[in-house]
Amino acid sequence: MRHFLSCLQATAAAATLLAFTSAQAETIKIGLLLSQSGPLASYGVSMKAAAEYAVKAINDAGGVNGNELAVITEDDGSNPTNFLNGLNRLIETEKVHALVGPITSGFYQAGAPITVEKGVLMISPTATAPNLTTGIETAFRNNPSEADNIPKLLELVKSTHPDAKTISILYDKKQAADRIIGELYEQLAPKAGWEVQEVVSFLSGQMSYGDIVAKALRNGPDLVAVAAHAENAANVARELRRRGYEGPILGGTPTVSADYIKIGGAAVENTLVVVPYYYGATQAVNEAFTSGYAQMTGNAKPDPWEASTFECIGLIAHAIKQAGIAGDPANLAAERALLHKTLAAVRDYPGLIGPISFDKERVAQKATVIIKVKDGDWHAL
Repeated sequence: MRHFLSCLQATAAAATLLAFTSAQAETIKIGLLLSQSGPLASYGVSMKAAAEYAVKAINDAGGVNGNELAVITEDDGSNPTNFLNGLNRLIETEKVHALVGPITSGFYQAGAPITVEKGVLMISPTATAPNLTTGIETAFRNNPSEADNIPKLLELVKSTHPDAKTISILYDKKQAADRIIGELYEQLAPKAGWEVQEVVSFLSGQMSYGDIVAKALRNGPDLVAVAAHAENAANVARELRRRGYEGPILGGTPTVSADYIKIGGAAVENTLVVVPYYYGATQAVNEAFTSGYAQMTGNAKPDPWEASTFECIGLIAHAIKQAGIAGDPANLAAERALLHKTLAAVRDYPGLIGPISFDKERVAQKATVIIKVKDGDWHAL
């Protein structure tokens, strides 16, 4: 009888401890603002998978400060109004501590004032427009500015094509990032010693790109730059090749997607872009990521946006740990404020291909790679 009572008391004590522990442990939510339908889904679906893999890896390793992480996704359908509605739902209804996304700079600019008002950090894995986060304390991005990327690409092309003297530029004026990239090419090409022959804008989703490509090629440029998201860039590339252009295609980060090669085929060979990640990097942390990600998703060649999303979740988890955030619902506003201040102070976080630090405007300072389409795949130069 005494033994039975001792066991009963021990069981009761264990149950009390378990109840106490369960009451103390909280799930810390991270909101994902990544398009799962519409034109941007070609990026957003795989980025969501990368976020889910990151959370699984963190939780399998014990979580953060005794708490598990969870991601809550809002599909904006690639629509700016839906994006803003989803942003508000994640903040007000889901009570997330942080936001990852959106994909485009235009969406980001629309949502940033709301994050300031609510005190919630928002980090984009993909947005590249210059000055996007300037003066906005809750605004972060894990992708260097195109103003930093494009000069690196022009320097390389100048060395590999020393006889080039002229360039034509095509860009999608419907997408803010593509418009900015096109304008940067127009501004920076003369500094590389190239005459800008034609600057041709278009609206994404056109039925035919024949007229705009004909205009871009009418004076026989030595080089062509195309600033557009993957599907449209691929269709422009196909028309460029059909009309006889054989030189390199200089792109921007929105071009980089498996869909670009899938749609463009042989036409996109010799496309060059500067990106913040390459799956073939030999750093141990990257090899662990690509191996684990392939096991979970079947994708052994994650693109830069999947990698950047994975890093965004890791950066947030790192800041949660550093700040000692407990996920207390009653203290949500204070924890949100502490989280974005802690993230802003991160230096030398172990990114997939090198350390990541945030500058004073909360833009990630990190390594970049120039990649090229060769034999139907992206390769680092």
